[in-house]
Amino acid sequence: MQTHPKRFKLTLEFDGGRYSGWQKQDDAKSIQGSMLKAAAALFGPEVDVQGSGRTDTGVHGLRFTAHLEAQTELSPAEIGTRLNEILPKDIAILECKRAGARFHARHNCIGRSYLYQIAKRKSALGRNFVWQVEDGLHTGFMQEAATTLVGMHDFTSFTDRQAIKKKSPLVMVNKAQIAETEDLVLFRIVGSHFLWKMVRRIVGVLVEVGKGELTVGEVSRFLEEPVVLKEYTAPSQGLFFERAFYDQEELDGFLAEETLRSAFL
Repeated sequence: MQTHPKRFKLTLEFDGGRYSGWQKQDDAKSIQGSMLKAAAALFGPEVDVQGSGRTDTGVHGLRFTAHLEAQTELSPAEIGTRLNEILPKDIAILECKRAGARFHARHNCIGRSYLYQIAKRKSALGRNFVWQVEDGLHTGFMQEAATTLVGMHDFTSFTDRQAIKKKSPLVMVNKAQIAETEDLVLFRIVGSHFLWKMVRRIVGVLVEVGKGELTVGEVSRFLEEPVVLKEYTAPSQGLFFERAFYDQEELDGFLAEETLRSAFL
């Protein structure tokens, strides 16, 4: 007897170093493509996997949310275990839960958080998960500049022109936070959504502020007068999709947190 497909909410962890980002592509390896391949091997070809948003090439995932739709009688726990057996070693299912038929990982998402890691010294073990910047960075200036990003702004300066031909450059940023450990400068940004290369370009600009090469006033001007900031794009290996939010109370609680921890180091 034919059963109706069921929908599941997945929480993923992945090392994006070998992938062209989340979005499936015909000519490149992607996280979504790998997920679809694993799901098809387990459930057959009539499956669908959708994510909470796209990520740039090389970006990692700490708690990336996706949904899976498939015809199955397996329990969520069994699905997570079986998929982990099939998936490559750099993609892991952390959690699998049953979701409503109308749940959509992207359409129902009300907020997203990214974390960026800057290493203040050469790191042999963490080199694939940080941007090494040995110049002394003034984190106070960086935080002051980051604060100017909070609110609804036009982020045309922080993306490529082709990215805004089909998408509004207006983005609501809820929080932009700098923290420092002995070896790292950490940056967290929480917002409604993010444009292509937007977070990496913001990080690159903030690093220039930390070096004293750009001022807080110039960062404010970038939000008012579109300029080309391509040269400031930070490398992808230091960037992590931290988590997605589907509940306002959960988002508000996260925004109220002051602690900012590194992904691994």
